[in-house]
Amino acid sequence: MRIEIRPQTAVALLFAVLLVTVGGSIASSDLDEPDRGEPEITTETLEDGSELWPYTSRGETTSQRTLALNVIVYGDADVTERYLRERSIGDWEELETEDADVGPDGEAVPIGNETPSTAWGQAAGADRYTYVETPSGNGYWLPESYQLKDGTYLGARHHIRAYTDPASGNWTAMQAHHEHWDWFQLRHTVHGVERSQSYVDAEFTDRWFVDELSRTNVGNDRSADANGWMSVVHLRGSGIPAVLSALLLGSIGWGTVQRRNVSAWWNDETVQETVTALLVVTAIVAYYTLIRVLGVEAEQFFADAPPKAIVAVLYPSLVVGLPVVTYLGSRHLSATHAFTASTLGFVVAMFLDYSSMGVTTLPLNTFIHTAALAAALGFVAAGASQTARSPVMEPGHVRTGALLWTAAMAIPLLRYLGV
Repeated sequence: MRIEIRPQTAVALLFAVLLVTVGGSIASSDLDEPDRGEPEITTETLEDGSELWPYTSRGETTSQRTLALNVIVYGDADVTERYLRERSIGDWEELETEDADVGPDGEAVPIGNETPSTAWGQAAGADRYTYVETPSGNGYWLPESYQLKDGTYLGARHHIRAYTDPASGNWTAMQAHHEHWDWFQLRHTVHGVERSQSYVDAEFTDRWFVDELSRTNVGNDRSADANGWMSVVHLRGSGIPAVLSALLLGSIGWGTVQRRNVSAWWNDETVQETVTALLVVTAIVAYYTLIRVLGVEAEQFFADAPPKAIVAVLYPSLVVGLPVVTYLGSRHLSATHAFTASTLGFVVAMFLDYSSMGVTTLPLNTFIHTAALAAALGFVAAGASQTARSPVMEPGHVRTGALLWTAAMAIPLLRYLGV
């Protein structure tokens, strides 16, 4: 069976990718749409009489609302910051300028039960503001006082934006979220706030200097997976391998294999093609995993190097390498098996990658972008297959796949050109 892709079909697919992905990736929108217009600021009254808007914003306006504030610590703000930096369970670090977020906040994930192992580091992501009105009646659009991270730039990390009391320094409001580096969109995608909220809660659980830790509903559930509950801290005094194995065994008809001689079974054409298809899947998974691991390890080994310098080295290898690996591995398959193996390999690679970083929910545009990339590799593989090349070379499928791959990989780069 040969896969026939008419030119008009390829063009339609390309424009579908452009329309959907550009709308999701370039539009610089958060998980939920920012408010339209300039609504009235609804604040929460804090214990010292201050009024706090329980969200962050890209600008000094509620119309650019992003994520919900989810932690507030009552007590000396300097003590809170010093504890997180120096005396917490791990070693939170401040995010450097090179670690700045380069993309909009993304989708949400459900709450997770984390074992405390925090390693906070300095952070300097994109500026976000919140609105504060002091007990004296003075209102401020307050930028973050500091930012902290736990994790790696090219992997996954928790990220805190902290806002301290501008009047007397008696409280610290925080926006904590979990994000990961997306190699195909060249940005960080925020996929949840609840998980990081629990992660920060663990810093203050059963600590001798914490008088009380509770959660109160402030109704700020209009972003990501926020449920409207804010953590309130008062300081004292001041199975995948098994599933894959089952799928692979089923694909080669294990019940029939048991009745055959091992040698005869191995030489069976169907088995050989299945094994080759599995090698294509494995090669794609291994190659992408290698890029992810090299990025994380290089970031830690070259601690003084800007993470974007590492991206500049590895990204071309990803862009060129995956189609090349797919093309070379699919040359001895039929077009159908080549398309299936390559798309499955890419999907499995992304699934394992997201699972290893604790990502369970993603923005719709990320799903569309991933599907477009998987389809592109499928067309490259179908064009490279022996059925597509026999009796003469027909590079139409390869051209279609290369065009889709190039377009899908190039679209996220447009944001850097101001498109």
